[in-house]
Amino acid sequence: MFILLVELEAKPEAFGELETVLKSLVAIAAHESGIVHYSVQIPEGKANTFILYECYVDRAAWEAHLKFDPVKNELERFDTLLSAPPRITFCKMVASTPLNAVAPDCKK
Repeated sequence: MFILLVELEAKPEAFGELETVLKSLVAIAAHESGIVHYSVQIPEGKANTFILYECYVDRAAWEAHLKFDPVKNELERFDTLLSAPPRITFCKMVASTPLNAVAPDCKK
């Protein structure tokens, strides 16, 4: 399993547009092989911030995701939408519930 957390800080005037881009990335990821889970969160108390949780079968699947043209097109928009470079944390899974155990009301 290859897991990363990505923290994105939107320019205040670009928050809504970045949210739209991120929702598009989730929709694209839903149809890519090699992606186990891909989600976007807004942390409480951190204005203009998004946290992405990305889980792939392996590093090659993540690299393929980054090279996929629809994804590349959306990522190119980050330059004008972010107030700082993305902060990426690569993670090693220690323990997990089954990923298919997500409650339906958490998928909004």
